[in-house]
Amino acid sequence: MRNGFNVSSSGEFVNEIREDAQEAQFRYHATARFRPGRGLRAWTRPALLGRVKSARRFELDLADGWQDHQAGPQVQEHTPLDLALAAVGVCSLKTAIAGGTARGITFDTIEMVISADVLPGDEVSLSTARVRRLAYDISTRSDADAGLIEEVTRQILDRSPNHRTVKDDTELHFHNAEQELTWHLEEAPAGAPGARTVRRHVKWISGTQFESAGLDLDGCRLPLRVDEAKQFAGVDWAPNPQEYVVIALAAELAALAARKQAAATGSAGEWTVNAQGRLDLRGLMLIDPSAAVGFQTISCTVEGPAGITSAETEEYFRAAVEASALVELLALPHPVEVRLSSGEQDTAA
Repeated sequence: MRNGFNVSSSGEFVNEIREDAQEAQFRYHATARFRPGRGLRAWTRPALLGRVKSARRFELDLADGWQDHQAGPQVQEHTPLDLALAAVGVCSLKTAIAGGTARGITFDTIEMVISADVLPGDEVSLSTARVRRLAYDISTRSDADAGLIEEVTRQILDRSPNHRTVKDDTELHFHNAEQELTWHLEEAPAGAPGARTVRRHVKWISGTQFESAGLDLDGCRLPLRVDEAKQFAGVDWAPNPQEYVVIALAAELAALAARKQAAATGSAGEWTVNAQGRLDLRGLMLIDPSAAVGFQTISCTVEGPAGITSAETEEYFRAAVEASALVELLALPHPVEVRLSSGEQDTAA
């Protein structure tokens, strides 16, 4: 046991996957619901971890970005983008810790500031929002020299599922009932407002437990907890990084669909989006080089408000998909700038 990670159990898990490929198939589920006057709420649903069903239920009240207009010195609700950035940052750090542990490194601390330059969408007309730059500023303190830390960190990042999801193309599907939607991503319009930078601090606590807090004065600075299921050395303290990805995507789409309906008709009804993300851990574990390390697929299914037609539900949901910053972030490859600083542990005289 080092850094709270059981290296021998990881080896046993690799052997299980080699013997039974179904053990590598992980499916994470989340639902988000926008209700007029009540805002945006999202929650996890049971995850399928190989052949094991894990009862996961965590609920989050989120900023919907247009109806709540939070006021006061301390914003109390995170945005879907906050969740997505925390998910990418934590997954990257956790993978680096696991890789360092396998190389015999003991970490005192490891933390990150993840930042994204975002072209914001218009709150009234539902214009396109886009993420234009991602950067990780990683700092560590350990018993290893700086050269080994840099080698391990840069090699291991490419085995982080969420890092690879934003770095690579990812297959996304969107449905209205049984009907799959056709969609395309729009470029941000010429003359769009200048990009703003969103920053989050990610801190390792122990083992699979992390916290992430916003650093921007106009954003939510309350910490988000992140953890793994008990089946994977966690204590069920909070959603894991992959669950945060599907929560964030479902929540943004539910809020954007409601906003589109309100822009078209003057009012919005109740919108629900169910999301599922699938990972094949054979890519992460280097068992099958043809398997993607990031999400294999992410699928979302919408439930529109009562009183509107299926065609209207499809129209508003498609508009949400095409305007979504998170759809673009997950579907298309984004370069990531990585900066690393490290220090060795103090030794007794």
